[in-house]
Amino acid sequence: MRAVLGGSGIVLVALGALLCFLNSGGLLEFVKLWKLQRYGVEGEAVSWRQEWISSGHRVFHEIQLPGGVRPVNFIEVGVAPRGPVGDAVPVVYDRRKPKRARTGRLADIELGDEWLGVKLFWVPGLACIAVGTVLYIACS
Repeated sequence: MRAVLGGSGIVLVALGALLCFLNSGGLLEFVKLWKLQRYGVEGEAVSWRQEWISSGHRVFHEIQLPGGVRPVNFIEVGVAPRGPVGDAVPVVYDRRKPKRARTGRLADIELGDEWLGVKLFWVPGLACIAVGTVLYIACS
């Protein structure tokens, strides 16, 4: 009986790790958006190049930072361009890491979809890992 419970613990840990792995990209996107929402500053970016790629567009931007600081470049993938090359667009960037920028306004950042995905995958995944670990340790 102990071997069956120990084996079930191993299976639960593996299942939990799989659930967490399946949504690891969603967690990274959620953390990025959360940091932008918390530390983000609205500014202006000028697109200097646009390309068509298989997942939509790749737009190269240059953020105009205040205070005469050297401009910072960032690339946005998958988002349709907001205008022709050379147009200024609103951007939200993190002063600590300006390459984490995103075009749009600070009020437009929506965490709901990513947060739902994180909760649906990570809560059961971590619970499976915890229960599986306890089962395995108790039966060893």
